[in-house]
This record gives sequence, structure tokens and C-alpha cells, in this order.
Amino acid sequence: MIKKAIIIVVLISISILGVRAQKITFGAKISGGFANQQITNPDVISTGSIKTFNIKGIAQMPLKNNFWLEAGLGISNKGSIAYNDALTTTTHLTYLELPVSVLRKFTFTSLGIFYLGAGGYVADGLGGEFDYQTPGSATSDKINFGKNNDMLRFDTGLNFSTGFEFRNRVTFNMAYTLGLNNIASSAQQDSGTSVVKNKEFSIGLGYLFK
Repeated sequence: MIKKAIIIVVLISISILGVRAQKITFGAKISGGFANQQITNPDVISTGSIKTFNIKGIAQMPLKNNFWLEAGLGISNKGSIAYNDALTTTTHLTYLELPVSVLRKFTFTSLGIFYLGAGGYVADGLGGEFDYQTPGSATSDKINFGKNNDMLRFDTGLNFSTGFEFRNRVTFNMAYTLGLNNIASSAQQDSGTSVVKNKEFSIGLGYLFK
């Protein structure tokens, strides 16, 4: 189902961009932030955030009335820290992510353009790692994706963004992503973790190529 969604989004984006290719603005964004996860497990006392790094290429196309369509493709990090009685589990996940948003741009004097955006994303897990720490040991395991393995590969959710596009084409960006897909595998659910959902807040810079 998620594979079909990715294909549909890509085809729609290509068809729209193909019609108005002469008006497309391309760019790149990098950001750092903090990721956490909604984890439902009676043994988890609390959760904490991990630091993340994201990079993506983007394409923006004007619509009407200062609304723009922005689509991107890049690498994003997600994960969390889960605290049990004597065990701390840090989850690191790396995704190939395709976000699509509608932006509303506001001209802000001579400095540049302020924008607000909202949309969604689909993501495909590329890899990950569990780091386990107890008072007397520290180990790690590679994450295997799959229904009967450590975690589901695909993620979907919402994204919200705001920022500023300066006249010199440099951009300042803030974003929040809220995962809607439960990525807990059947194996995780059988062991007591019924829900795992991603979320992340990030701040970064970008550049628009005219």
C-alpha cells in the first residue's frame, strides 16, 4: 500500500512539474534536530530524544495566490531513547524520505519571504541500529526491517514547516514531522510494544537555485 502511495506521489509530481517546468525553483536543505517516538509498552518508563541530521533536494512550483507546491527527496534520521528499569535502548533509524507540502509565502519588506507550510511524507527505511546499555554492559544490534523482524520498513505522516527565504536565496527553515504509521512489527507487538510512531523537530538552512 505504501509502495503504491510513493509511486502515485512521484507520478503526480512528475506530471505537474512537467507541465510547468519553466517555473520550477530547485534547491537543497540541510537540518539538524531532535527525534523522539511515541512508544506504547508497559515496561517503558519514559522516552527521550536523539540528535538527527537530514539532507534533501527540493523543487518548488508556484500555484495561485502566493501558494506553492514543494516536493523533496532526501535522507532523514528518526529514533528515540527508551528507559526501562535497568535497560536503556537507543533507536537510530535512517530513511529515504519523500515529503510533499503546500506553502503559503508572504513578502516581508525588502528582506525576503516568510512562509508557512503543511503536507505529508512517505519514507522507506534504509537501515538502523539498536544500542542497549545497562549498568554493566553496552551492546548494539542492526535493525532488520519486516513484519516478523525488528521494525516495519515504511513510514508515513504529516509535516509542518515555517521559515524565511532571504533575497540572496539562502533559506532558514524549521519543520516538525508527525508519524501516523505504527512501525512496530508483529514481533515487537508480541513482546509488549504495541505502538511505535516517529516524530521530529528540526532547524536548518537551505539554498534556492534560480
